[in-house]
Amino acid sequence: MKLRIGGRPRTSSLCALALLPLLVVAGATRTEAQTKAYVANPGANLVTVIDTASGAVAATVAVGVSPARVAVTRDGTRAYVSNAGSASISVIETASDLVVDTIPVADSPSALAVTPDGKSLYIMTAGGVVQVVDTALHTVSASIAVGANGDIAITPDGARAYVAAGLVYIIDTATNAVVKSFVPEAAAIPGVANNASAVAISPDGKRAYIGVYTYYFLFEFSAGGSLVLVDTASEAVTGAINLFSLPGSIALTPDGSRAYVGVQAIWANTGYGAAFLPGRTVIVIDTIAKNIAASIDLGAAGNNWTQLNTAAGIGVTADRSAVYVAVPRIGMVAVAGVNTNAITSLIPVTGPGALAIVPDSTGALVPYVVDAVDDTAMSTTAGGIAVPNVLANDSLGGTRVTTAHVALTQQSSTSGGVALDPATGVVSVAAGTADGIHTLVYRICEIAAPSNCDDATVTVSVRLPYVIDAVSDSASSLPGWTALVSVLANDTLNGTPATTARVTVSAVASTAAGLTLNAFNGSVYVEIGTVPGPQTLTYRICEIESPSNCDTADVAITVIPFPIDAVDDTGSAPRTGGPGLGNVLANDTFAGAVATLAKVRLSQLATTDPGVALNVATGAVTVAAGTSVGTYTLRYGICEIATPSNCDEAIVTVTVTPIPIVAGPDSARGSSKVANTALASVLTNDRLGNAAATAATVRLSFVSLTPANSKIKLDLSDGSVDVLGKTDSGLFSLVYQICEVAMPSNCAQGTVRIDLSGR
Repeated sequence: MKLRIGGRPRTSSLCALALLPLLVVAGATRTEAQTKAYVANPGANLVTVIDTASGAVAATVAVGVSPARVAVTRDGTRAYVSNAGSASISVIETASDLVVDTIPVADSPSALAVTPDGKSLYIMTAGGVVQVVDTALHTVSASIAVGANGDIAITPDGARAYVAAGLVYIIDTATNAVVKSFVPEAAAIPGVANNASAVAISPDGKRAYIGVYTYYFLFEFSAGGSLVLVDTASEAVTGAINLFSLPGSIALTPDGSRAYVGVQAIWANTGYGAAFLPGRTVIVIDTIAKNIAASIDLGAAGNNWTQLNTAAGIGVTADRSAVYVAVPRIGMVAVAGVNTNAITSLIPVTGPGALAIVPDSTGALVPYVVDAVDDTAMSTTAGGIAVPNVLANDSLGGTRVTTAHVALTQQSSTSGGVALDPATGVVSVAAGTADGIHTLVYRICEIAAPSNCDDATVTVSVRLPYVIDAVSDSASSLPGWTALVSVLANDTLNGTPATTARVTVSAVASTAAGLTLNAFNGSVYVEIGTVPGPQTLTYRICEIESPSNCDTADVAITVIPFPIDAVDDTGSAPRTGGPGLGNVLANDTFAGAVATLAKVRLSQLATTDPGVALNVATGAVTVAAGTSVGTYTLRYGICEIATPSNCDEAIVTVTVTPIPIVAGPDSARGSSKVANTALASVLTNDRLGNAAATAATVRLSFVSLTPANSKIKLDLSDGSVDVLGKTDSGLFSLVYQICEVAMPSNCAQGTVRIDLSGR
């Protein structure tokens, strides 16, 4: 059963239109009938008067050439019409609907707004100049340059005039000076240009709504638009509502709860190229939620997308019952219901353009239709949530409702365990609630009109928890792999497969930090670095509809270490020292590839000589200078960096060799007749390592002389071969030996061929 309670209380109202603000002069005498809309007809030089109570044309008023905009005073006694073609303002007395005066102004007047006290009229004229007209004297009292043509709205306190003309200009009405100007954006973005085109002020004066054209130049040209929100206290941009189209006229309901924005154009790709297409809708903005709530479709000529019904002027009736939209293409003013956002009637008006509706702050507003819709919850169990939000299908004035719009109260419940949370709209079922069918009645009341309410019923079927069974799993995996696709694969709920649509999955415990459970799909992943060997992850599944209905199971996972192989090496180095092996990792492998220091850590485990050592930063095995000649072994280990327990060992065999010693062959020639030196030194071409052998580094000894000759002698002090005196001539072979001083066992023999002639 549904119950609608009460009506809409009286509220003070002001309809502030972006292109045509409606203002009342304080203390002035009101007209008798506040049910009129004034529609400018630029082509006919007329203003059409519509009786909004009957929806019929009540009169036509001849004005100047090409009437552009209309503004009505707050008391409804005067309507001002800007005549773009005759540089004048026509003053209409609304009681008689006659032009009672004409005020000359600058060329091409367009947008205009009246101060709340009715004493000043602000008019946008050619060249971006705002003229201020004294409405009593009908003279221009000030001119304010803003740089471009645009739109005007005045705050309800009359202190500021907002001008949307590319930039947003704020005029102090006391001094008629621009006190601030800014780009209508929260922050500048490269390649994006925002241009203010329309403006409206909320009835409470706290917010300015700026219609903005947005052009994008980053990669290719495109366009859109938004309604930018400006806080009038700080005079700063506080947000924006994306309209996805280029906005035209803006109108607000008298209470400011909704804004209506005509879509002027849409940038679209038609398949034949991108272009601006005319709009055919009026966007309905929920100013409380600050979002698009609905749209009013104005229609088109059949399926012809070039013949769309685009909004010109827009206004909301003083009682908030209807939205009036001028549609020039069809010569009609369309009337749409505020609660339905649908066209209810069309009023023929030749060439309608801008329009303004006479305000009436004394009349009651037509209430928004409050519609609380019954809910039927899926069967649930005690301890669960039956309905996430009862407001999900409820509406206020034909648009979705939230807790920002309405107050929620629980009226009744057949069970104390079935209850509504008024802050969130959640209907929950407490633990211990008996199974069966339960009902809960709730009420929503409009916050702005507390007597405007509706009731609805929530039917909840409470059942016993299903049997839930989490079955243990087993798997094996290398680190860095998914070990199990889903722990739910063999789990059941009520005898059927458990899925993430029916149960939640969570990890309870794990024997290794590297085992992770994905709660979205139930997969188990083994992270790099997880300790190899048998590991266990314990998980829990809980029925979504009954969160306390749970079961746990274990996943036994054997973590397989990556294959690691340290291979034995051999190397050598001279006793003088140097590299014995370039890199022990050169033939080692990790995970089937060459082991590198990026993946494994080196350590020296043992060595048979401290002179043979491993450089763990490079993998090189070095031999210290002076290490004794011989064969040595060095044991090293490689361990996976991510898993330090995953290791292997190998042996490097290093042979330390003597310093190469060479006794080069010599040839000597001397005289056999007299004493002489046949060879200065046998060491001349002898080497020890990379250096010449000298008496300081090698010890010289005589080995043999063939044939024997006592007159031929090797001088061991300087290595010379001397002929001591007259002797036999002929060829002789002298063998000598050099031995390293530092290592006497390191020796080499050389032969000197001696030719003693007979001379």
